[in-house]
Amino acid sequence: MYLKKSIFLMVCIVVLFSSIRHAHAISMGSGEILRNREIGPQMLYIANANANIQISSRGRATVEAYVIGYSHIVTKTKVEADLQQLKNGRWTSIKTWSVSKNSYKTTLVESIQVSKGYSYRVVATVTAYSGRDSETQVITSGEVSY
Repeated sequence: MYLKKSIFLMVCIVVLFSSIRHAHAISMGSGEILRNREIGPQMLYIANANANIQISSRGRATVEAYVIGYSHIVTKTKVEADLQQLKNGRWTSIKTWSVSKNSYKTTLVESIQVSKGYSYRVVATVTAYSGRDSETQVITSGEVSY
C-alpha cells in the first residue's frame, strides 16, 4: 500500500512541475519566447518564398525567385531580384529585375552572362498584397562561384 501511495505522489509531483513549466512559457513575453526559439514568427500573407542562382559552365547565370501568398487573402504579388557580385570584398549589384502580378503567386526567371573569377548571389525582395495592406520578405540565396 505504501508503494502505491509513493508512486501516486511522485506522478502528481511530475505532473505539477510539468504544468508549471508550461504555464511559465505561456506567460513569457513574445521577445523571451523568440530568444528561446520556442515559437517563431509567421507571415500573414506570404506562405512561401525563395531565391536561387545557378551558373552554367559557360558563365550563364540563371536567377529564379518566387513568392506564393495565401490564395484566399492575397490579391497581388511582386518579386524583385538583385543579382550581386562579390568584388573586392563587397557585394555589388550588377542587374536588377522586377515582376508583379495580380495573383497570389509570382515567379521571376531571368538569365545573364557573368564574368569568371567571382562569387554571385541573389537578394530577392518579395511582397504580397491584401487590399491596401502588404507584407515584404527579403531572401538571400546561397553564394555561387564561377
